[in-house]
Amino acid sequence: MGGTGSGSWCRGSKQDTTEDCKSIDIRMMKRRGWLNPGRGGTLTWSWNGEPWGNINYRCQEGRLLLDYRFRSGGDEWEPVKQTIFITTTPCNYGNERQWFSCPRCGYRCALLYSAGRLFLCRKCYELPYASQMQSDLDRLVDQKHKLGKRIFEYYDYGDGCMKKTGMRWKTFDRLHARFARLDERINQGICYRFGDEYWGLLSA
Repeated sequence: MGGTGSGSWCRGSKQDTTEDCKSIDIRMMKRRGWLNPGRGGTLTWSWNGEPWGNINYRCQEGRLLLDYRFRSGGDEWEPVKQTIFITTTPCNYGNERQWFSCPRCGYRCALLYSAGRLFLCRKCYELPYASQMQSDLDRLVDQKHKLGKRIFEYYDYGDGCMKKTGMRWKTFDRLHARFARLDERINQGICYRFGDEYWGLLSA
């Protein structure tokens, strides 16, 4: 019997992203010598330091064989054997680069994802990257934090103090004005998203 699927193959958010699913990276497997014909073993995943499933694999010339179990929700475990073909393209300076050929659409890719019963490409599962799911407000907060860490000597949770050592005051003033504008836009966004109740909680 193949390796266990450890329950659902995705974490099950409202809309799964590539980061929510188990994936197989052909680049990592090549670096570790796991793509050599005759090589086999177990691929394992973890999430926040906890085990998150494993599958058995074996490499043959031009293909990767997977052997695992899968279940959806509370259904019974189902044994799955999947064959993934490997293609190559020439590199600019010699040698070749290896790619997975998606078992469903044939798309050449470096990563395959397990958002369902089989490992397929991101396009087949219509998986967005986490950055694509980020809201406008989230992006503003990220920009503010990055800028705060750049201009303040001490920065934490949106508040900073002391100009960064070595930074000119002219540069600091210009970037601090941008920091203040980001903070204002974030406050406006929070008010729009959550309404007056949010500010009531802050002032309570």
